[in-house]
Amino acid sequence: MNETSMKRTNRIQMRMASLQQRSNGRWKQFANVYAKFLLRFPWSILLVSSLITIGLASCCLFFMEIRPFDQTDFLMPHGLAITNALHIRRIFGSDTELRMHQQLNLYPGLDIIMKRKLNTVEGHPNQTNMLRNEILDEIHRLDRHIRSIRITDENRTMEYNYSTLCTQINQACVVDGNYILSDKFRHDLTHLLPPKSGYYFDTTGANGIPEFMFGKDYRMTNATSSMVDYDEEEEEEEYNDQNHTPTIHHATSEQIISYVPVFRLRYTMNTSTPERRQLAILWEREALRYLNQEYRSEILEILPSTSTAIADTIVEKAHGEGLYMSIILLMFIILVCLCVTIQGNFHTSVGYLPLCGILSIALSTGATFGILSMCRIKIIEPMALLVFVVAIVECLRISIVCGEYHRILKDHLLTLTDVSSEIDIGKILPSIIESTHPYFLISTLIITIVYSLLSIFSPMITTLLICLTLVLYIIVNYLVHATFFSSCLVITLKRVVARRHCLFCFRLSKDCYKDSEKITTKWIFIKQKLSSLSIKDSIIKKFFAATLCLLFILSMMTSLWFFLSIDTRLFDDQFLPRDASSLRSHMKSQERDFNIGPVVMFTIPETINYENEQVRLAMRTLLEQCQSELRTNDFQLLWLDHENVTHLITGKDPVPLRVTPFSQNDLVIVDRENTSAIIASRFYCQMASIKGDRVDIRTMNNLYTYADQSPLPSVFPYSLLFPTYEALEQIRNEIYLSILLLIVACFILTLVPWFSLSNTLITMFHVLALLTSSFTCLYFFHKLTFNFGNALWFYVVSIIYLETLIHTCYKRSNSKWKYNRVILSLLISLVVLHFIPIQAYVFQIIRNSLIYHSIVCLILINLILPSCDYLIQSMNQNDEHIHKVRQPMVTIIDVNQSLTNGVEIKADVYETKTNFNSSI
Repeated sequence: MNETSMKRTNRIQMRMASLQQRSNGRWKQFANVYAKFLLRFPWSILLVSSLITIGLASCCLFFMEIRPFDQTDFLMPHGLAITNALHIRRIFGSDTELRMHQQLNLYPGLDIIMKRKLNTVEGHPNQTNMLRNEILDEIHRLDRHIRSIRITDENRTMEYNYSTLCTQINQACVVDGNYILSDKFRHDLTHLLPPKSGYYFDTTGANGIPEFMFGKDYRMTNATSSMVDYDEEEEEEEYNDQNHTPTIHHATSEQIISYVPVFRLRYTMNTSTPERRQLAILWEREALRYLNQEYRSEILEILPSTSTAIADTIVEKAHGEGLYMSIILLMFIILVCLCVTIQGNFHTSVGYLPLCGILSIALSTGATFGILSMCRIKIIEPMALLVFVVAIVECLRISIVCGEYHRILKDHLLTLTDVSSEIDIGKILPSIIESTHPYFLISTLIITIVYSLLSIFSPMITTLLICLTLVLYIIVNYLVHATFFSSCLVITLKRVVARRHCLFCFRLSKDCYKDSEKITTKWIFIKQKLSSLSIKDSIIKKFFAATLCLLFILSMMTSLWFFLSIDTRLFDDQFLPRDASSLRSHMKSQERDFNIGPVVMFTIPETINYENEQVRLAMRTLLEQCQSELRTNDFQLLWLDHENVTHLITGKDPVPLRVTPFSQNDLVIVDRENTSAIIASRFYCQMASIKGDRVDIRTMNNLYTYADQSPLPSVFPYSLLFPTYEALEQIRNEIYLSILLLIVACFILTLVPWFSLSNTLITMFHVLALLTSSFTCLYFFHKLTFNFGNALWFYVVSIIYLETLIHTCYKRSNSKWKYNRVILSLLISLVVLHFIPIQAYVFQIIRNSLIYHSIVCLILINLILPSCDYLIQSMNQNDEHIHKVRQPMVTIIDVNQSLTNGVEIKADVYETKTNFNSSI
C-alpha cells in the first residue's frame, strides 16, 4: 500500500516537474525573443513610445474635464431604494413642497440646534431649561437675522433672501419646528401640553414634532404642580436606570412639558429647478458663514449645520492639504532614486535608469488620463489616489529590475577571464527579462481581471469608473514600462559595453571590471564573516522558524476574523477636521440629544378596501413591527387614526375638503361615477439613528422583509437615508469581494504559468495576511469603519505590494534589499507626513494604511517568508534521507521536434533543488 502511494506521488511529482520545465522553457523563449527585439530597435522603441505617450498626455491637457465629487456619487441609480423613490414620486408628485417627514431627498436647508449658555460647569436644569421668555426673544431675533441674509445671483444681478428661496405652503415659508416661533407657543409656555396627535399644528401653518423640537430628554410634570420638582424626577430617572426601565413621557391631559434642554429649527429651501437649487446652496453656505463668524449671543449657544456643510468642510480641507501629499510623493520618488542609484560601485551603477523610470510614471499617467479625456470621460478628484498607488507599484518595479540588473551583471563580470573580454549583453538582457517581466505580466493580469470583474458586478457608477480607470492605468503603465523603460535599460547596458557607464559618461579604463571584482570579493568576505556569527544549530533555527510560522498562521486567522468585523459608518467625529468644532458639536448633539432619525414611509401603491378590518390590522402590524426594531422609536403617523374612510369614499365635497391636514398628501383619491377610490396611501414610523452601521442597515433590511411578508399588496418602505445605507452595505461587500477575487486570481494565475503549488500557496497566504493584518491594525488603533470617505482608497490599496510578494515568493533566494529600499523610502516619507498636522480624513487614512501595509510587508518578506522557506527545505531534506528513491527514465519531447529527437533526462526525485519554482 505504501509503495503504491509512493509511486503515485512520484508520478505526480514527475508530471509537475515536466510541466515546470516546459513552462520555464516558454518563459525563456519569451525572454530571448523580447530581448532580441529590444536590442535591435532600442532607440526606435524609445522614440515611438515617447511620442505616443506625450501625444496622449497633450490630449489630457486640452480635453480634460474635472467634475465635483461627493457621497451621492456612490448611490445606486438602479437600487431598490432609488427605484422606490421614483415610484413614490410618480404617485404623489414632487416632494419639494412637502413636510419634513414626506421628503424623498435631503434638500438644502439650515438646521440649527440651540442651547442655553452655562454660567457654571455643571448643567443644573434651572440653568439649561429653554422654556424662558428671554430665550424666545433671542430666538426671534436670530430668526430675523437669518431671514435678512441675502445672496446675489451674478447671472441676473438680483438679490435673494430666505423668503424668496424657501419652500412655501399657503404662501408661507416652511420651517420645521417653527411652532417655537408662533404666538401660541409663547402663550402656552408656562402650561405647554404635549400634542395628542403626535405633533403640533395650528391654523397659521406652524408645526413641529416634540422629539424634533425639544430633543429626547424633555421632561413633564403634573399640571397642578405650582413648581417643577426636579429632585423627584431625577430620583425617578435614577430608579428607572438602575432597573433598566426606559423613562416614558405619557401624553395625558394632566401633564405639561416643564423642561426642555434644546430647541431645534430647520429652514427648508425650494429646489424645484436646478437654478433654484444652486441659489439655495449659496444661501445656506452664506447663512452658515454668518452664524459661525458674525452672530453673537450672550444667552444662546447655536450649533448650525447645512446639507452641504460636512462635504464642503472635508473637501476644502483636502484641497488645502493636497500639496502636502504631493510633496510626500515627490520625497518618496527622490528617496527611491537615491537608494537605487547608489547601489553598486563607480563602474556598475545603473546610471540614469531610475530617472527614466520616473519619466515612465509621468508618461503613463499622462497617457491614461489622455485616453479618458479623449473618450469624454470626466475626471473625478479621487482618481488622484490612483496616481499615488501606481507610482508606488512602478517604483517597486524599477527597484526590482535594477536589483536583478546588479545581480546578473555582477555574476557576469565574475566570468570574465581577462581584460580584453567583452560583456555580452545578449546574455545579460534575457536573464534580466526572465527574472522580472513574467512576474510583472502576471500581476498586471491579476489586477486587470479582478477589477474588470468588480466593475461588472458593481451597481455603483463610481466603482465602475474607478475600477476601469485602474485597469486602463495599470495596463498603460505596464506597456510604457515594457517599451520606454526597457529601451532605457538596453541603452544603459550598451553604455556598459562602451565603458561609458559612469554618471558623467567618462570613458572608463579596460580593467575597471577587475577593480569591481576585487570590491565584490571584499563584500563577499564581509558577508561570510557576518554569516559566521549567525546561529548554526539547526534545532534552534527550526524552533524559531516554526514559532514564527505558527504565529503567522494564528495572526492571519485572527486578522481575517477582525477584518470581517469592520463596520460601516455614515458619519463619525474623525471625518471632520479639528477646527470644525461647531459642526462637530452639532453632529454630537444630534446623536446625544435626539432620538430621532429619518422617517420611514410605507407606501401602498394600489387600490384596496381600507374599510376591511384585515387591511387595517395589516397596516398597524407593519407599524408595530417597525417600532419593535432596535433602531426605531415610538413615533407613528397613520392616516386611519384621523380620517373617516367612508366619508373619503362617499363624500360629495371636493377631495381637498374631505382630507384633514393630518393626511395632507398621504392619500391619492380619484373621483369615479358614483363614488371615489383611494388609489394610493402611505403611513409612517421613524428610525432612531443616523449612524449607518450594521444595526441600521439590518433594520432597513428587516423593514423590507416585513413589507414583503405583509398581506398588503405591493407595499414597500422608503426612508430618506435608505439609498445611503444601501450604498454603505454595497461598499463593504465590494471591498470583501475585491479581496476574495484578488486571492483567487492570485492562486490561479500564479499556479498555471509556473506549476509550483508550494510557491503559489505561500504567495496566496502572504497576500491574504498582508491585507487582513493592515486592515486589523487600522481597526484596532484608529477605529476603522467603511464609509464614503475611505471607500475608494480601500478599493485600490490592496494592489500596492501584490507584485512584490509574488516576486519575492518565487525568488526567495535572492536579496531582499531591492524590495526593502522602496518600502523603507515610503516609510520615511510617511513618517515625515506624520509630523505634518494634516486634518483631512482621507489623507490620514492613506498615511496610516500605507504605514501598516509597509510594516507588515517588511515583516513578511524578511521574517516570515525565510522561516517558511527554511522549514520547507528542512522537511525536504528529511524526506530525502528517509525515502530516497531513483526516478525512472522520463522522456521530454519538444513539440517542435520529432519523437526520435527526444531528450532523456535522469534525475533523483529527492535531489536537493536549486530552483525554488519546484512543486511540493
